[in-house]
Amino acid sequence: MRRIVFILCLLWGACVAAYAQDGFKITGTLGGNLGGKLVLVGNGAEGAVSLGETVMIDGDFEFTGKVDGMILAYILTEERQPVATLMLENLEYLLVAGENGIEVQGGGDSQKVLNEFEAVNRRIAREKMLVEQQMKAAYAQQNQMQLQALQQQFSKVMQEAGEKQAELLKTYKDSPVSAFIVASGMGQMDYVSLQTVFDELGEPARNSLFGQMIVQCLAAMKDVEIGAIAPNFKGSMVNNDTLSLYGVKAKLKLVDFWASWCAPCRQEMPNVCKVYKKYHDKGLEIIGVSLDSKILDWQQAMVVEKMKWLNIVDAQQQIATRYFVRGIPHTLLLDENNRIIAKNLRGKTLEKKIAELLGDK
Repeated sequence: MRRIVFILCLLWGACVAAYAQDGFKITGTLGGNLGGKLVLVGNGAEGAVSLGETVMIDGDFEFTGKVDGMILAYILTEERQPVATLMLENLEYLLVAGENGIEVQGGGDSQKVLNEFEAVNRRIAREKMLVEQQMKAAYAQQNQMQLQALQQQFSKVMQEAGEKQAELLKTYKDSPVSAFIVASGMGQMDYVSLQTVFDELGEPARNSLFGQMIVQCLAAMKDVEIGAIAPNFKGSMVNNDTLSLYGVKAKLKLVDFWASWCAPCRQEMPNVCKVYKKYHDKGLEIIGVSLDSKILDWQQAMVVEKMKWLNIVDAQQQIATRYFVRGIPHTLLLDENNRIIAKNLRGKTLEKKIAELLGDK
């Protein structure tokens, strides 16, 4: 009988070991009276996919399942608020409440690398919150010296954080986590900066899913760099007619991304009016691309600013996204073949360039 029990124990242990190697287990012990539904979402080559749901009771929860290789995963509340980010493999993970937020313990090497990057991000978030609180108090007291000191303090924190992140990217240049970190921030980078950072990644990171996402982003960015043929776009005008970039024929085209609610855009409009009046008959055409979501505001602004040139609305910002417009006003100068000649010129610099290109001495 003892031998049978011993054999059964061995079989049970083998089954448990096999499960531990074959699937993942995520345990949360956050404490307190936290509760509610949680979802586990994976983000792989096929996009977002649900990996499971559970209910947290008094801060405790558990997910189990299986993934094919490592996958980026997020634990979210039912309202889609982030709880934790995982480099999920078929391993065990423990989530606990730490001094600076939720800490992820366990997992593999990739999770440990991610934790180091996350520590940098948590420091930035913590310092940002403290500085904002102090700046509100200083602003209420009209203490300009204190405001300036706080801005310098936060700038120093951001510089140190950037240096630390660069150090981590160099240390873990082969890790797919480094590619993930770069991919997460590439929307705020220009083409040259992103290409430089990507080139410094190791081949395993560049060949990872996140590395390939960067490759795709770089290709899209290159399409709107100076020297490239601008991608065509279409949009609705005030009279509901459709206008396309390629359908507009001119020696020189100025594409101007703006919005009625954008103060710098409105301040620049007199300059745009000036160049339009001066150079329209010499071959200049302007295509305004408004990011307004309220059509009436867009229409009224065109009347107030005396815009006589072509204008379309990009309420869903699909065109702006394709052109990597991160702030407005944002301008592009195109030649008659829609080749991008210059970007983000304004005021006298814009007028000087237009005069040069149209041969107006």
